[in-house]
Amino acid sequence: MIDELVKDLSRSKLIAVIALEDPNLAVPLANALLDGGVEFIEITFRTAGAARALKALQDAGISIHYGAGTVRTKQQVLDAINAGAEFMVSPGFNGDIMQLAKDTGIPFYPGVDSTLGIEHAMTRGLEILKFFPAEVSGGARWLKAVKGPYPDLSFIPTGGVNMENLEMYLGMSNVIGVGGSFLAPRQLLQDLDFAEITRIAGKASEIVKESIKK
Repeated sequence: MIDELVKDLSRSKLIAVIALEDPNLAVPLANALLDGGVEFIEITFRTAGAARALKALQDAGISIHYGAGTVRTKQQVLDAINAGAEFMVSPGFNGDIMQLAKDTGIPFYPGVDSTLGIEHAMTRGLEILKFFPAEVSGGARWLKAVKGPYPDLSFIPTGGVNMENLEMYLGMSNVIGVGGSFLAPRQLLQDLDFAEITRIAGKASEIVKESIKK
C-alpha cells in the first residue's frame, strides 16, 4: 500500500489540503477534484468533522487517496485510522504520534522547516517529509539548499503554495508532490461551486503535465 501510494503521488503530484466544516461535502468535493485530475485529498483535523469526512470517503469507495492532516494528538491518529485514512500529515515533528502511526503501517509525513527536523525524522527511518510552512521558510531556495546534504529525501511543500508558484515547486528535483488549499478554496466550498473547483484542479493538473515534459 505504501509503495503504491508513493508511486501515485510521485506521478500525480497534487494534494488538495482541506479544512472541511461540513463532512457531507467530502464526497462531492472528492469527485470534483478527481474530475480535474487531482488524486489526493488531505482532510485536516482543524475542524470537528474531519474524521466523519474521512469516513464518508471510505464508505463511498471513491478512487481518491484520502488522508488526515494537521494530526497533532494520539487521539487524532486513532480517529484517522478508524476513519480509514491512507496517510497522515502533521505540521511539525512529534515522535510519539509518529511512532503510533508507524506501528499501524500507515504512511506519516511530519512537517519540517529545518535540518534539525530532518535529522529527527531520519532517526525514524522517514524519507518523505512535509516542508511547512514552505513559502515563509525559504521556499524553493530552502529545498535547493537541503538537496546537497540530503539527496535521499523527498519533500511535500505546503503552506503558501498557489497556482502562481506551483510550477517552481514542481521543478525542484526533491519535491515528490505539493499540498495546498488553493485547489479547493474555502469560498468555493461554501458556495458549493464544485464546477469551479474542477476547473482549478484541471488547471493545476495541466501545470503538472507541463512540468513533467520539461
